[in-house]
Amino acid sequence: MSNYGLRKNLGQWLYVIPVLTFIIVIFILPIFFNIWLSLQEKEIGGKPVYAGLKNYERLVNSPILYVSLINTFIYAFTSVFIKALIGLAVALLLNRNFRGRGLLRGLSILPWAFPSFVCAVLFWFNYAGKGTFNRILEFFGFQPIHWLGYDTAMPSVILLNIWHGWPFFFMGIIAGLQAIPVELYEAAEVDGARSYHKFFYITLPLVKPVIFTVVLLSLMWTMGEFTQIYMTTAGGPVDRTLTAPMAAFRIAFLSEANLPLAAAYTIVVLPIYLVLIYFTLKQIGE
Repeated sequence: MSNYGLRKNLGQWLYVIPVLTFIIVIFILPIFFNIWLSLQEKEIGGKPVYAGLKNYERLVNSPILYVSLINTFIYAFTSVFIKALIGLAVALLLNRNFRGRGLLRGLSILPWAFPSFVCAVLFWFNYAGKGTFNRILEFFGFQPIHWLGYDTAMPSVILLNIWHGWPFFFMGIIAGLQAIPVELYEAAEVDGARSYHKFFYITLPLVKPVIFTVVLLSLMWTMGEFTQIYMTTAGGPVDRTLTAPMAAFRIAFLSEANLPLAAAYTIVVLPIYLVLIYFTLKQIGE
């Protein structure tokens, strides 16, 4: 290899090495540390002692794993499905030309601009016994609801997540709608196509990759949501809203105070997130 080729390769590696270092330090090393920690027994402040697969065996025999995974899937898939429907409907509506469209678009993304903890506090006050929601129910003659009780806690945190997250779908989908050439709709109108024909044969197929991408991204974020649940229900009542992030936190710092067991828990649920990441990157790459 000539000196020029060698210098060129070294120059290329100078661009790659910082990125590789970042990935290794931020992602790879923590995963390997978690795997090592999950194979230990360790009290907080004490020295680790090798325990083999004992933490995994204990986790598999514990109902917290299955309860938290079921709750996570219910919470995430229900929230994402409804957010996608709302985002698509609002995007189709605000993609039309009418006066005040810009103002409505700006107002639509307002919930997404609030941090999660602000949304959680806002809804916590609204869910209170004398909060806004119950006052509205009483105004129309209905009985007040214990919004964070056993039967209603999961729908309540789902409602909170929907309110906060649907603008993300709206922003992604409306960007996809704006990229569709107007000529396709004009040609379809010339051929006598009705509105639903244009939606199912032009709009939906062309915006489907965008919808799929935002659904996958939102699914990962929703499954990893911690702040909203911690600040409203803390996983209760009676584990009713105990999702995967809340379960890991509880095992590590609250009921169990067992960091190796919490590490084992994160390793067990990690493949679910890796699958979602794989499909998201594949979709973006296409």
